[in-house]
Amino acid sequence: CMKERWINLLLRFSVVFIPLVMGFVVVLTTLFMLGDFRFSPFAGAVCSLVSGVLFWYLGILIKNRARFFFSATFLFLTGILLLLLDMHIVQLSVRETWPLLMLFIGSAFTVAGYMHYRKPHAMYIVPSLVFSTLGFVFLLFSTDIIGVPLRSVMLWWFPLLFIPSLVSLLVWIFQRKRVDGSGNE
Repeated sequence: CMKERWINLLLRFSVVFIPLVMGFVVVLTTLFMLGDFRFSPFAGAVCSLVSGVLFWYLGILIKNRARFFFSATFLFLTGILLLLLDMHIVQLSVRETWPLLMLFIGSAFTVAGYMHYRKPHAMYIVPSLVFSTLGFVFLLFSTDIIGVPLRSVMLWWFPLLFIPSLVSLLVWIFQRKRVDGSGNE
């Protein structure tokens, strides 16, 4: 009975605490990368790593809470990145670093989904693939591997992707109305 009370308290607390810690780490990382804000070396890395380990432990303790595993994975990966930056092992600018955070989010979705369902599940794999793909594409542009500005590519490709997407949406809507209409008769 006491354990259930603690678990319920942790779950209620996590609704506020998890987004707060993740937001704090992301803002702190961004300020650190921009160079506008200085804090003691390794403080961001330690905060992120400790929070990640704590959330991982809580996810195991509470039994398959995906939000804890998602947060733990993201914070742990961010903590490792901050640690590598603080130790000057990796030299990255903000422009090169923020796509890595998108890749970390994709990884966190994959881990959380696997830990929750014990197998790949579309509810977690689809956002993982989207974030990972976007992170990878943005990383290619931010590291100048692709020399064309992203703005130019978007101006050319947006109409080519928007028109088929719009047509697909309209076909789906009309198909759904036709199926719903025939099912009511």
